[in-house]
Amino acid sequence: MKIAWKITLIYALIFVFIVVLLSFLFYINTYNVIMDEHKKNLYRSLLGLGIGRGFMMGRMMGGRISSFYISENGTIIQDPFNLGKVEKEGMYKTSEGSFVLVIKRNNYFIGEDITSTITALARLRRTVFSISLLAIIPSMIIGYFLSQKLLLPIRKIIKDAQRVNVKGGSRIDLPSAKDELWELANTLNLLFERIERAYKREEEFSSDISHELKTPLTSILGYIKMLKRWGKDNKEILEESLDILESTTLSMINMVDTLLELSRTPESLVKEEFNIKDFLEKLLEKYKKVYSGFKFGFYWEGREKLVSSKRILEMIMSILVDNAVKNSLERKEIEIGYIGNKFFVKDYGKGIPKEEIPKIFERFYKVDRSRSGKGYGLGLSLAKKLAESIGFDILVESKEKEGSSFYVIEKEKGE
Repeated sequence: MKIAWKITLIYALIFVFIVVLLSFLFYINTYNVIMDEHKKNLYRSLLGLGIGRGFMMGRMMGGRISSFYISENGTIIQDPFNLGKVEKEGMYKTSEGSFVLVIKRNNYFIGEDITSTITALARLRRTVFSISLLAIIPSMIIGYFLSQKLLLPIRKIIKDAQRVNVKGGSRIDLPSAKDELWELANTLNLLFERIERAYKREEEFSSDISHELKTPLTSILGYIKMLKRWGKDNKEILEESLDILESTTLSMINMVDTLLELSRTPESLVKEEFNIKDFLEKLLEKYKKVYSGFKFGFYWEGREKLVSSKRILEMIMSILVDNAVKNSLERKEIEIGYIGNKFFVKDYGKGIPKEEIPKIFERFYKVDRSRSGKGYGLGLSLAKKLAESIGFDILVESKEKEGSSFYVIEKEKGE
């Protein structure tokens, strides 16, 4: 069942329920008012009958007294309705189908025929019930048009959503009123943006991997052909080719891992509190083993603890250290640490030209294009993206022939 019909039925049920309830309350109130009025009239009649002196005279003379039921202390004085002995107040139905209302005052019971009133009330009850049933029709009509009006902006959102292209472009128009529908449309737009970013990352990954694998695969194929021709008889060519094949394969594996990490960077990460100095000292021990030909300096001052993702920060620092190693020249020294509320990695390599600094975080960009065997230009791009995922930024200071310093700085909240 469509939502429009659900709204229509719910509205109709609520409307009919309210009409029935109000009608019932109206009937009960009318009934009570009329009965109270009859009781008052009986009280006045009882006083007007002159109970005691003159009563028997009035009775013998006839008149309107004969139309009342009257009893005193259980003794029936007159009973035109054949009610018999009455012991309590209330409404009584005679054998002829008439209705008699009896009240008590002092030692007397007095009653009168109210059949016409009961008949009128029954007619009123049927009328109220009929009106309640007839209310179903207008309530359905009103409910249907109301549901159409309420669902109109939702239908517009559906129509806009159907024409949205995940590759980019149009979005759902936000309603003018900032209500729940605005929140729904805005949430869908945010969802489409996340889908678009994921689609672009996937598209980028497919494009990059196909482009970047072509060169090493061509190289591998060339060495395989050379091995088939001369490698079987020439041990020197065999060993050289196998070394190159191994090196190329490892480089391809590193490149694929880097591309995968870059395309799958999480948007929400679990953060934890850790000691900054202990964190950097452990990294330093690892770097000394991996890059045994380099001398590492360590500096730390300032805050002791930080709440962030250790895993992501470790990846960022490792990328920056690896970049420093690749760009070092004769002076094989690298400094790492945390000073002034920022992590840093400093090398004494060839440096980066000033005009190239804005481009170093672009995908596959390399300052020195001739160093094709030293990487695929993805490290700094990945580091930048990882830093942004945990609320950090990477700044660079560099001078040619003097070296470079990379700073990992936590962004201010709201940036």
